[in-house]
Amino acid sequence: MSNERVLIVGCSYVENLDCVDPLNPNSRLDRTRLVLRGTSGAGNQAIAARTVYECSLENFDHVYILWSGINRLDFPIGRELHKVQPIGKHGYPKYPYFSELGEMVWYHSGGFRLSGTSDECPKWLQQFYDNQYKSATPRYLTDLSLLSIIQAQTFLDIKQIPYSMSFIYDVHNNYRETYIEPGCGQIDTESSLFNLVNWKKFSAKIPPFEYARKNRKLEIDRFHPKFESMHQWFLNEFNLDLLAKN
Repeated sequence: MSNERVLIVGCSYVENLDCVDPLNPNSRLDRTRLVLRGTSGAGNQAIAARTVYECSLENFDHVYILWSGINRLDFPIGRELHKVQPIGKHGYPKYPYFSELGEMVWYHSGGFRLSGTSDECPKWLQQFYDNQYKSATPRYLTDLSLLSIIQAQTFLDIKQIPYSMSFIYDVHNNYRETYIEPGCGQIDTESSLFNLVNWKKFSAKIPPFEYARKNRKLEIDRFHPKFESMHQWFLNEFNLDLLAKN
């Protein structure tokens, strides 16, 4: 187990694992075996693409995927177009919600605050997201996520890579008219794609958002689990210790 090479893919829930635990500043991730690939605001189309891309670069003994909000959208562009996007004051892109995968750059509609509607988002991208959401139905958004999950599972099965999955929140819960709804959404179980997913791979008994809320371990934004909560969740649900041993 200690020599396994592990890939963890997801959105900000994975990206935030790389922060320093304020309660235990001497703790550190076990970088000898962990590869974290999380981007704030990432949707499930980009997470699936990231999974395939990372597994094309390196062999992994196990892959963990934390699927994001059903309502999130991703849009791929070429690297050359990405290079001409507006740059902010500190030399970084004004719109930071993207994942670079080789010659592909996936732009994300954003997470908790739906960043795709923000002033930093390029106008052409705002227009795309606006048109998508105007015509989107719960079934349409569900099918995009389910298709992404099916694609990732099919790829991992063909490559014979062991994997485990979870959503970051309870997608069966109706969060409509709550503060987490915009970037999340409820799954439509009547979709014809629903039963094509191998749900046995979703072995976590409770998603990390509900786990952190139950244990009063949410950050001040009331959406992201605190650092120590995510580590404990991985240990409880997947028997995966993320910290290096001294």
